[in-house]
Amino acid sequence: MMQTLQEELLKMYQKMTAEGKLASAARLAAYYGTFRRRFGPAQLASLDGEALLETIHNHSNPDSLVYWLEFKDDEEFPAYFGSIYGGSALKFGIYRRKETGAWVTGSPVETRELSLDEAVAVARKHRDQLVAGAALLEGLPRNASDEDYLRLQQEMDAQCPNVGNTAWGHKYFSLLYPEKLDFFHVADYQRFHLIKLLQEPPEGEGRYLAAGRFVRLAAELGLHLNHLGHLLVIRNGRPYRYWRVGTSDETEPRNRWDLMRDGGLVAVGWPDLGDLSGFWENREQREKLRALMPRSIPIRRRRWATRPHSSGIFFLVWWRGTWCWPATGPWCWESGR
Repeated sequence: MMQTLQEELLKMYQKMTAEGKLASAARLAAYYGTFRRRFGPAQLASLDGEALLETIHNHSNPDSLVYWLEFKDDEEFPAYFGSIYGGSALKFGIYRRKETGAWVTGSPVETRELSLDEAVAVARKHRDQLVAGAALLEGLPRNASDEDYLRLQQEMDAQCPNVGNTAWGHKYFSLLYPEKLDFFHVADYQRFHLIKLLQEPPEGEGRYLAAGRFVRLAAELGLHLNHLGHLLVIRNGRPYRYWRVGTSDETEPRNRWDLMRDGGLVAVGWPDLGDLSGFWENREQREKLRALMPRSIPIRRRRWATRPHSSGIFFLVWWRGTWCWPATGPWCWESGR
């Protein structure tokens, strides 16, 4: 890692520590110990039947595993270990309806009620996979390489198919093995932070592939892995998309760059659409444009024309024979990007 980046992170660490914004290593160890005593593999393996189901999956019970993973935030166990908050309770594979007490599975589009025996069977399956995943992490060496984490990913996929590739499953494992897994429970977040650290993420899909990068960086900086995660969140913010805009109309390389630079705009081709003048006057004209677009815009680019940008607004205009998006707000050009 670049020396300047190391220095930046260490300065942030010193500042946040002085301000009391990072939990001490002793406090972290106490929190992890509390979680393991309540929900570690030995504890889950000792349960069965309805007690197992309630302990893992009853959201309304503040002593349940899913409650601790998603909602718990107090002196005993603060929300300090990466969030999985939001979305449907079906992300856990099963949940209990408050209104009726029935156990439910399925998707937000289509749910199905389960009998008690069926719900217990789901809890047993999840328990067995959580125990199996913990055993895999127990056997992972502390100085594991990218290849070791690739094997971990493959074994998780094979042995823990219902919990391993979920945010809640990843959070469970990261709380048991905080020295081996980061607290970014979504793969897109892991890759985003690696890119911001000027690293190319490992090839492949999964929540465990990239963990070794964060582990090694924390060791290199002499930081707790949890502290590194908080530093990266403060430094990098939330993931966002990158948009690449070509500067050619595909007849000559970069032959539209002068137009964009001098006009302060972003240009796209699609000349078959013609002049847009008048299309924004009323709803009827806009409907005509919407009908015209599928016939005039190449399929491989059509989604770009209709997909909203998360951090700005663009307006299509016709300028000197080219479709253009005037760039609003600050922007810059970097050669080769």
